[in-house]
Amino acid sequence: MRRSRSPRLDMKTFLVTAPTVVAGLVLIAAAWLLFAPAELGGATRYAVVEGASMEPGLSRGDLVLVRGGGDADVGDAVLYRDPTLGVRVLHRVIAKEDGRLVLRGDANDFVDDARPRPSDVIGAYWFSIPRAGSFLFWLQQPLHAALLAFALTIVALAGGGARPARTKEAPTG
Repeated sequence: MRRSRSPRLDMKTFLVTAPTVVAGLVLIAAAWLLFAPAELGGATRYAVVEGASMEPGLSRGDLVLVRGGGDADVGDAVLYRDPTLGVRVLHRVIAKEDGRLVLRGDANDFVDDARPRPSDVIGAYWFSIPRAGSFLFWLQQPLHAALLAFALTIVALAGGGARPARTKEAPTG
């Protein structure tokens, strides 16, 4: 009867594995610092473009990431809460008057009625992901979320097929 040996971690494997694990943890930490939502202690807020006022740069359904901090300058696109409309609006700062911001959508020929203070700004445009917001709205539908969960479950259970373990055989002569 043959005894199976427990696997040992040799120095070569350790020297290859340890830096990979550390690099992975550093990447996860960096991703958290950059993309963690403000609701979970991060510095990033997310918004989905619903109108056409920022075209051609931003289109309906784009996911926009905004980051707070700093003072909004003329030319910056900022996200603020419009008290009249009761929604968040992403428009560009075109001027500053009496300590308030004058804003306008890139595709609009009129300025916004709201004149928020810099402290009312939720954040400034960081970058956007085209059509990702449309996917998020699609995913909010229970049937669509269930279909995606079902498909991911099938892929996870399929697993790509397992290969049998190789055994060393003594060469026959």
